[in-house]
Amino acid sequence: MKKATVIILVSVLIVFAFWGLKNYFGAPLDLAAPDVETKEEEQEYLPPERNIYDIKAIFDGQNKFQVEMNFTYVNNTLDTQQELYFHLYPNMFSSSKRIPFFKADFYRAFPQGFSLGGLAIKEVKQDGKDVAWSMTQEDQILHVPLGNPVNSKEISNIYMQFELIVPKARFRFGYQTFGDDKMTMSLGNWYPILAVYKDGKWSLDNHQAVGDCTYSDIADYTVSFTVPSDDFTVAASGVLKESYLSSEGYVYVYSIDKIRDFAAAISNNYETASEVIDGIKITSYFHPEDKRGGFMALNVAKYALGIFNEAFGKYPYPELKIAEANYYPGGMEFPTFIMMDSAKYKEDNLSNTSLERSAAHEVAHQWWYNLVGNDQINEPWLDEGITEFSTAYYFEKRYGEPGRESYFSRQVDTTVNFIKNNPRHMLDPLHLFKSHSEYFAEVYVSGVLFYEDMRSRIGEENLLDFFRSYLETFMYKNVSLEEFKKFLKDKNYEALDESFYNKWFNP
Repeated sequence: MKKATVIILVSVLIVFAFWGLKNYFGAPLDLAAPDVETKEEEQEYLPPERNIYDIKAIFDGQNKFQVEMNFTYVNNTLDTQQELYFHLYPNMFSSSKRIPFFKADFYRAFPQGFSLGGLAIKEVKQDGKDVAWSMTQEDQILHVPLGNPVNSKEISNIYMQFELIVPKARFRFGYQTFGDDKMTMSLGNWYPILAVYKDGKWSLDNHQAVGDCTYSDIADYTVSFTVPSDDFTVAASGVLKESYLSSEGYVYVYSIDKIRDFAAAISNNYETASEVIDGIKITSYFHPEDKRGGFMALNVAKYALGIFNEAFGKYPYPELKIAEANYYPGGMEFPTFIMMDSAKYKEDNLSNTSLERSAAHEVAHQWWYNLVGNDQINEPWLDEGITEFSTAYYFEKRYGEPGRESYFSRQVDTTVNFIKNNPRHMLDPLHLFKSHSEYFAEVYVSGVLFYEDMRSRIGEENLLDFFRSYLETFMYKNVSLEEFKKFLKDKNYEALDESFYNKWFNP
């Protein structure tokens, strides 16, 4: 009996203990459950704020890509959109008759003769349904009628499948081969880019013989490149999120938000070097035989980024890359990514400041073109003028008065008389310029003279205040000439009277 009593008492104690522990520990667990539900309820779906390009490109190791693009269109206009238009810049290479280059430039771009390139659309869908797309303007514009019109503030998915053929050209879109099966490929303006919609119409201007072609809105990008082997290095806009081996090859995935367009360079002959300034990683990609030029490009980019961070406002991205590539005019800016022609990396151009001027200029474009955009075909002075002044400012701030004098003696003093006697004006659109020298003088150098005049009248402190407030006001937007002039006048600098505006804006 005693044994049975003990067993019963122990059992009762166990039951009471279990009940007590359950209440002790159970209550907090029960109270925690609504918190979890509350957190889940707080995770609302937020639609995208801007267009999104999600691109997957498979490279054959020679000059072809098979590409899929999922484009999320966010209608930030006030109008319902019944159709969309995309620039197909690669199709300027689909015939030698379409190339807009001057005759002398044709042979600089194609040293081995004309090479075919282009973008062939295979399929277009809107929200999973086929649409009847068409090509216009010598196949350089893709017209996409929308089966479901997109109202203001609504979104729609546009899926495209296309084949890309890259020409053998020394251009922002092209490749060159050299040595023992070595190649370097430039991928600028290589995918369908949505045209800008402004004032009730789409901007559909094509590439001109001088200047840059892109006029685009800020968007978010995720782009993956699959290359045949890890012998190929992919340098691109944005940040490398991952790289891995797949069944199709070696995959590089780049991603970045709030940039104006996306470019890359692919080579099986790259070495790299990196530095960090102001928390921003700068990477130089270069051919091993051009190591000295590669390190010089890195050095210039580092100093320029530091000078412009202080002068204009901090560069908002975590990385900047500068890559040796094939681009006969010299240097080409893209968001967070710069292409520099191989010729710039040779000894002559290292000693005569050619590489330094070009690199500093392209770094300045990270502010004046990427962050503050504009119509580069019809109003090229807006970004090129301020960028070339920034280039002069770099030489002045890095090297002092000798640097300023050196820049002016090379670029400005030899050009002033040409500007005075030339019928063209700094505010002219690209199609009016008949040579690169005319374009550089009127658009670039006039920009230096304009901002030098401003500085002499209002002082350097006010000039830098103008740059910073201009950036803050128009950051991630496109600005027009009229908006620029209004913004400047609204600053109410007393020294900028009507004589100043007539001098510069009334040819």
